[in-house]
Order: sequence, then structure tokens, then C-alpha cells
Amino acid sequence: MTNASPAVLGLTRWGTSVGDCSLAGLSRPGTGPPVILLHGWAARASTFTALLLRLRTRRPLWAPDLPGFGETPLGAGGWTTTTYAELVRRWIDTAGWDRVSLLGHSYGGGVAVRVAAGADGRIDRLCLIDAAGLPVAPSPALRRRRRAYRRRRRLARWLPARWRERLEDRWRDRFGSPDYRDAGPLRPTLIDAVNEDLAPVARTVAIPTLLLWGALDLEVPVATVGRRYRELIPGAELVVLDHSGHFPFLDEPQRCAAIVDAFVDATL
Repeated sequence: MTNASPAVLGLTRWGTSVGDCSLAGLSRPGTGPPVILLHGWAARASTFTALLLRLRTRRPLWAPDLPGFGETPLGAGGWTTTTYAELVRRWIDTAGWDRVSLLGHSYGGGVAVRVAAGADGRIDRLCLIDAAGLPVAPSPALRRRRRAYRRRRRLARWLPARWRERLEDRWRDRFGSPDYRDAGPLRPTLIDAVNEDLAPVARTVAIPTLLLWGALDLEVPVATVGRRYRELIPGAELVVLDHSGHFPFLDEPQRCAAIVDAFVDATL
């Protein structure tokens, strides 16, 4: 890797180039095959700081800022879980790693599923923490916002195009989710993610898989998404943390780290 900055609390900020894409992130040195940690939507590598500092494995830890997040620029855009996964595979090739383990949280979990499903033996195990990528029934509040938005669009269809476009932009900002309002140029990526169903991809994952889930997660509930991933991925083990929400590594950092340690250091 290039452009590494001095270590702080054992973590190093790094930057490198993967083809025409710049990539930045955090790492912790070690020996053996590295563990790659992929963050969730609107997050960054530093979201994993508590986990990176508590993990006791001696393996190297690498957490990139995915393009458009943290210190990695968006670049040419057009990002989806598919293109993010292709970037991660190219990064593994560029770094010369023959074997790695993957950990993905939330949106990064969906990316990790795609990497693991097409990794040609380079990924030895997969840990998904409250992973996205499967359909989730919208909340009552979200259904109400969607109905209000659709009603206004129907009423505005007879207006001149320039007025209609201006009103629709305003309504999208008003009735869209906070993630949608804040997504900026990544809005198409977010829309793609919300409508994505990774079930066919998950069925092809053929490596040891740990599903680590917060029992209190309302964004991707364990009752639907977590258990569905367990059904889809052969042999996947589901561990539920009773006192955690969508971020188990922040809600129960010590227990989460101990579970991840045991998984990444287990003999296969």
C-alpha cells in the first residue's frame, strides 16, 4: 500500500490506487492472511475503530473507505454492490493476497456476499454483521411517506414539465428517508440497494459463514433478514446479541470482538 500515515492507537491510515480508483482506509498490522472489513451505508472505515482496537487476532486487519464515503472519492460513479465487489476483488489482486477473510456490516455485508460468491477460492470465510441485501418490509411511516409522494406526483402530471420537475425534487427531499436526502450523487446507488435481492447470490456462497446480528435491529431485523441468510447460505451459523441494535460492534463491543476473533482464528 502507498501513502501510509503514522499509526494512532495501533491503527494506520493508508491510501492506494486500484486501477483508476483511489482507495483509502484504516489498517492494523499482523501476520497471516488479512481480514477485510467492509462498512455500511453512510459509514466509513473508522466506524470499525472500536472493533479494530478490541480484536485480539494476530491477522492483519484492513478496512477501506468505499468510494463515495470517508476519504475515498466517488470517482466515476455508477456504484452498486456489484461494482463495489469488483473493486474489492481488484484490490485483493493488486495487494497480492492469495487468501483473505471478509467481514461486512449492513450495506458492506451485501458487498461482501457478492465478493464471497465470486472469489475463486481466495476468500476463506465470511462474517456478516446485520447485513443488508434482502428485501425488508417497509415500516408504516415509510409506507405513508411513499403514498403521499405518489399522490402528489399524480396531481402534478398535468403541470408544465419545468414546474413538475421542480416540485418533484422538493417532494423527494421532503418525503425521502434521511439516507436518501443525504445521499447526494449516491442516490442511484441507494435506490439500487433498497430494491436489491441478493438471495440468488447468497445461495452460491460456499465458505464458512458467521451471521452476527443484533436482536434489537429494526433496519434489517434478524427475524426476517438474519434468519433468511441462514437459510440461503449452506451451513451458516447465526449468533444473536440480545442487547444490540444495528451496530453490535458499538453496542456490545467486547462480546462482538470475542465472537469475531473466535471465527477468524478457527482452524478450517
